Amino acid sequence: MAAAAARRKRLETTLAAAVAHPLRSKCLVILAERVASPAELARELGAPVSNVGYHVRGLIDANLIELVETRPVRGATEHFYRAVQLPYIDAGQENERGLGERRVYAESIWSIVAANAATSFETGTYLRRPDHYLTRYAFNVDEQGWADASAAHAELEDRMFEIQEEAAERRKESDAKPIRAVTFQALFEVPLPQAREV
Repeated sequence: MAAAAARRKRLETTLAAAVAHPLRSKCLVILAERVASPAELARELGAPVSNVGYHVRGLIDANLIELVETRPVRGATEHFYRAVQLPYIDAGQENERGLGERRVYAESIWSIVAANAATSFETGTYLRRPDHYLTRYAFNVDEQGWADASAAHAELEDRMFEIQEEAAERRKESDAKPIRAVTFQALFEVPLPQAREV
């Protein structure tokens, strides 16, 4: 019971760290895309370096970003970070990993997704397109239904990679500005609702 509570608290802390402040979310989103120093983030975001540094430390404490490089700059050392590198993991690879590894991976993904959503809402890009998608659908299945739902998600994921490659080919012959999109798929088991006593 105590271990489950500790795990729940860690997840809540990690997710809270990602969206604790709009500036922190923006930093995490940038660091999920590329390496940057707090000074670079501050210039890009138009924020004081001290504020950015505070939020970068919060992301470090939550194990969401990692130091990748340091450089001497005018008698000081500039630190460069990126979001913790998350490889693409398919179901077969996931099955070979321990529960602890799976948990860290899932917490990191959820945190980056939460930061993406928070930043998109704040900048107004989230609702700009009427054909964006966001659904939550809870349903009951049997083992075959679970396997079918999992396969459907895998098929959609494969199609997303194809769409990205097709768009890259078209953009080679066009000056069209790219549209940065985030796709997030989730299928996971949750406890059955408790029956209400009457």
